[in-house]
Amino acid sequence: MSGICGFVQPDIEGAGARLDAMLKGLMLSGESVAARFTSAPLALAVARRWDFQQFASLDGVHVAADADLYNLAELKPWAAHTNGAPQNSIAALIAALYLSDGSGFVDRLQGAFSIAVWDEHQRELTLAVDRFGFKTLFWSCQGDRFVFASRIGGVAAAVDSPAEVDPAAVTQYLLFSAVSAPLSILRGVQRLEPGFCLTFTSGEPAVRRYWNLDYIEESGKDEDFWAQNLREKMRTAVHGHIADCSACATGAYLSGGTDSSSVTAFMSDLFKPVNTFSISFPVARYDEIGFARTTAETFSTNHHERCLSPADARAAIPKIISYYDEPFANSSAIASYYCALLARENGIDTLLAGDGGDELFGGNARYADDKRFALYDTVPSWLRRSLVEPLAKLLPSGETKLSLPRRYIRRASIPNPRRILSYNFFLNIDTQELFEPDFLSQAPESEWLAIAERHFKIAKASHELNRILYMDVKMTLADNDLRKVSGTAELAGVRVRYPLLDTRLAEFSGRIPATLKLKGMEKRYIFKRAMRGILPDKVLFKKKHGFGVPLGQWFLHDPQLKSLVGDVLGDSRTRQRGYFRPQFLDRLKQLHEREDAGFYGEIVWYVVALELWHRAHLESWREVSVAG
Repeated sequence: MSGICGFVQPDIEGAGARLDAMLKGLMLSGESVAARFTSAPLALAVARRWDFQQFASLDGVHVAADADLYNLAELKPWAAHTNGAPQNSIAALIAALYLSDGSGFVDRLQGAFSIAVWDEHQRELTLAVDRFGFKTLFWSCQGDRFVFASRIGGVAAAVDSPAEVDPAAVTQYLLFSAVSAPLSILRGVQRLEPGFCLTFTSGEPAVRRYWNLDYIEESGKDEDFWAQNLREKMRTAVHGHIADCSACATGAYLSGGTDSSSVTAFMSDLFKPVNTFSISFPVARYDEIGFARTTAETFSTNHHERCLSPADARAAIPKIISYYDEPFANSSAIASYYCALLARENGIDTLLAGDGGDELFGGNARYADDKRFALYDTVPSWLRRSLVEPLAKLLPSGETKLSLPRRYIRRASIPNPRRILSYNFFLNIDTQELFEPDFLSQAPESEWLAIAERHFKIAKASHELNRILYMDVKMTLADNDLRKVSGTAELAGVRVRYPLLDTRLAEFSGRIPATLKLKGMEKRYIFKRAMRGILPDKVLFKKKHGFGVPLGQWFLHDPQLKSLVGDVLGDSRTRQRGYFRPQFLDRLKQLHEREDAGFYGEIVWYVVALELWHRAHLESWREVSVAG
């Protein structure tokens, strides 16, 4: 990953060597150093892959920017008129905005960005990341040194003490397949949350939120109003995201779902044909290429497909493990990588993704599932306590059909967000059998859902569904899916934009009544109504799937992948990490082989990916630290 890095410390003797180490931890093969700047007490650097990764100085303000902004047309005339900022420099434009607005400059930016601004007059460093987490910044304050970088490896290279894993971050990874912000996998290192700024002055960091997604539902408007406005705001968002793109070098991911199909539909207003890219699998339950083909045919796209095999997974796994310098186990990264690579091989440098639609408009099946449990709250409490629950206790326990009412009541009685997360494997197993005692003492089970519960609690929303959507925007999207898509695209050599996460569109979604997002049990109701007559019914009303990968099946039936699993789970290094009891690793292997290969295969991948991360990243960071 390219990006920005730097540090502030009183004595910057040897700053060049430290910057070199940080850049080495930041850059991928083929990237160059765009700029280096050192002026006590600050050192800054930019590693470039894209033209929008820049450095500039203007009137004592120094800016390192990784900023793919889609509203430059709005900003350039304003900045040129008020400050005379160079029109061809994004970093200089940001410096001009800072000189005008101070840290409020970030309010004017639309797009993906991570930015560092050093004000030499105020002796103040400002860091900022975009509203949804398209870009990342990690930071650490150790003694009198403040360090930051786009990748955690850049921070790890700049600290003097050996890298040490944070057990709380490991539990977040195991629950959600990625580490949840503001945690990072390393003790003493944090990730700046989306929509936040950080200022560092006089030796103290201060973090503040500059933007949030609120849910102030508006009443008094009919369904036609919401559907028509939603349709046009989506159209405007897609058009705005390709305004500075060329048709021949721009494309769209096309899973066959409603989100990617909608992006394709609105792209086709301006680009004819749209370049679309899809992945398929030779396993029926994971393959929905037919829906992608329907969309491609409907809009006469220039369509490309690739069918993945176990050999593709074998080739991709080492690359993905190497790229993600925090543990990351979203297995659909394999499909995302090959989809982006297919685009790159066909001359595409920019892809539009459909991520965000589920989380803004209520498209996940678990939202409807949770609503079924929420119905239990509508039963009068006196009736539940005096009749329903006593009768249910007379039914057998276990997993039989007769025990279904009892199980329903048990789960319905769990308050959210724990209820909607309660199907997670690691929340349904005896932790004493799973983890080593020392690990549990450092990451107690009572704290595992603290971050999810914080998001759920602070959401500015009156409807429980919107609180769940807010939590998913912060965690499912920012911590996981966006990092998956952006990361694998960068690995393949493509940049990504997310029109359904346009700020104005997202804010509009917060005003839509929750009852129109999930109407009855129909998911994303108002979204479907908005796209009726544009998307084919076959696509619009299909069962949601996405870019799932049959990794669990391949782990069982491909000899080389099966060998990888066996070698990692049986290796003494894995068993001596201090996380899992050896008996659990043996049991997990048996569950994968004898029970649901798809479900348990994903859990196997979590464990395998965690161990491979240790070998690819943590051990090398510790070696560098010891050598230094």
